[in-house]
Amino acid sequence: MTKPIKEVEKIEQLLADPWAIDIEELWEQIAHNSDPNKRKLFDALHTYVLNKRQEEIINEKHFVI
Repeated sequence: MTKPIKEVEKIEQLLADPWAIDIEELWEQIAHNSDPNKRKLFDALHTYVLNKRQEEIINEKHFVI
């Protein structure tokens, strides 16, 4: 297996905790970034973070019941 490059390691660390990411900042990038490819990237990250947060909330609710 190849060793991940530093940028990939940074992204993996960032995505390891979806609550540490400023969701509003991602939304601002989607809305105002002039590069359409970057907007798509930020949109995908926004969706990923929302899904991860939702999974955690759902899993917490199952243990509370």
